[in-house]
Amino acid sequence: MKLYINDPLTHVYLMYDAIYELDRTEVFFEVLEGGIVGYLFIWRGPRATCIHVWGGAENLVENTPYDDKAIVTVHNRELLDTVASFLKSKGGISVKEYLDMVVDEKSFKPYPSMETVVRLSAEDSRYVEEFLRLAGIAGWRINREVAKEFLAKRRYYGLFKDGRLVSIACAFFCMQEVWPIGNVFTHPEYRGRGYAKIVTSAITKDAIQSGAKALLHVAEDNTPAIRVYKALGYKTIARKPWIFYNP
Repeated sequence: MKLYINDPLTHVYLMYDAIYELDRTEVFFEVLEGGIVGYLFIWRGPRATCIHVWGGAENLVENTPYDDKAIVTVHNRELLDTVASFLKSKGGISVKEYLDMVVDEKSFKPYPSMETVVRLSAEDSRYVEEFLRLAGIAGWRINREVAKEFLAKRRYYGLFKDGRLVSIACAFFCMQEVWPIGNVFTHPEYRGRGYAKIVTSAITKDAIQSGAKALLHVAEDNTPAIRVYKALGYKTIARKPWIFYNP
């Protein structure tokens, strides 16, 4: 709790999953003089295992799971070589730099648009089927049950055009201090029309109106997405290496 209170933007995933996703979560802590100085946090999601290596966690790296695809965020860059070497001995890896971007009520610039966005619900079969179709185009390997789980647990906004769902963005979950934003995707045939900006603005507006900050992560070389987020008022607060692992 103290970690989260001191730095909610860094520890929001640990805090949320330890409370609400405990059946999918495993955490190893490095403790010194009664205080947590590092951790290895593991969340086994339906698409991949998400892992965070934070602080002085060098002694914990050997607990990193290697039985499934994983995305590892290395918060302490000094441990990048250690984590990468461990995983490389088990399978294939690639390393990419990601930006943490944040917006608050002072910097947010909502995007005005005549287009209508809708909140996607797991109770509406049309939304589920359209979401599943767009997820397939995005390359997400999920089935109908996982699609329903995503729409039930996460706050998704979507934009329909020509009767089809063509753009989405979501809040993975909602904490009082932080809403992590992601899964921003627009159908390739409908890009360049501002749809990503529209759906991202919609979910960001919800976060800001709740009193929270909105946090998202974007690949450093994804220039079009970064341009969208900056236009909405997002600012870069950190740059971290992500390891993509395939057994």
